[in-house]
Amino acid sequence: MTPPKTNMSFVPRTVFPKYNIPLNNFKGHHQKALSKFGHLAPQIDMIIEVRDCRAPLATTNVLFDRVLVGKKKLILYSKKDMSILKTSVLDKWHKLKNEDYMFIDCRSRKDGKKIINQITKLYESMDPPPPLGLRSMIIGMPNVGKSTLVNTLRQVGLNDDAGAISSRVIKVARTGNQPGVTRNTSEIIRLCRDPDIMVYDTPGVFMPTAKNAETMLALGLVGCIHDSFIDPVVLADYLLFVLNLQDPSGKLYSEYIDHPTNDIYELLDSINARRNKGKDKRRLDEDGLAMHWVSNWKNTKSKKYRGLFDVEAIKQGNEKTFSEIIEQERERMSETNVQKRLTDRFGDDGTSTDKHRQRTAKDREFDLRNRLFKL
Repeated sequence: MTPPKTNMSFVPRTVFPKYNIPLNNFKGHHQKALSKFGHLAPQIDMIIEVRDCRAPLATTNVLFDRVLVGKKKLILYSKKDMSILKTSVLDKWHKLKNEDYMFIDCRSRKDGKKIINQITKLYESMDPPPPLGLRSMIIGMPNVGKSTLVNTLRQVGLNDDAGAISSRVIKVARTGNQPGVTRNTSEIIRLCRDPDIMVYDTPGVFMPTAKNAETMLALGLVGCIHDSFIDPVVLADYLLFVLNLQDPSGKLYSEYIDHPTNDIYELLDSINARRNKGKDKRRLDEDGLAMHWVSNWKNTKSKKYRGLFDVEAIKQGNEKTFSEIIEQERERMSETNVQKRLTDRFGDDGTSTDKHRQRTAKDREFDLRNRLFKL
């Protein structure tokens, strides 16, 4: 590979161009899932929230804390082998709230064992221990690896020999490369018998609206929204934008072009020339080339394609920066109809104790289930 030419005059963009990008991808099954979370909350001992560590801020959904108030939480940053996010950054972000977190690969049995051990510590600290076993819930944005993680945890927890996978332990959660494979909250799934640990697998839940276009584009790069939702050239341009912020030398795309650039069309033309080397000149398919390049960064597990797509995370702000961003998101969500409906259904504190609110037949059904669960 020819090393990129030194270009002392190159200055990466610090502001991304304004494109007309839809900010709403909130669907009916997302609202249904949030309501189900609130109904099941009295039965839940622990929340396992999965975020994509390539977009740790964009894949944080503050609505979860609205319906699952006061629950013990373990935050898992998935796809660690595809990100350059440093643990030192997360240490700064989470230390103020004393939050537990882990870097994981959802397919790694080694990481699965660590998660089971962490849940076991919580189980052992409970006095008395839960009579029906520890019940947890895996939550997160769409396509961050929740169902894959459930299958891995089940394989680890139900096998005595951690080095072998029994043919009797089959996958119980459907998985796929596109978001929306899981659309309903599962029945309770057993992860481990000693101690007795169970989990609900849940659909990915989007925010009612994304904060801005950059957040939506970051979610597009990690696969939280469908490939067809955003113009592929715009998505490729955002990828070029964040890669230049990470490394202005152009090294991250030097296999196609020997100098850094802010022009996505120049890069796509170079990708076209590289892919069709030695062949007759072909018509430039900008959409196809953009999808090809973005797909490498979205799906390829290689050190060459490890990235970070949150602009705030690239800047690696201090712990107050993270807290301020999350608090601003909570304030923004408080004005949405989605949160107002959740407040109407589950009360201001999310515990369903407001006697003045209107109750539905579904509310009464879960009230009965939760009372029986506590007997």
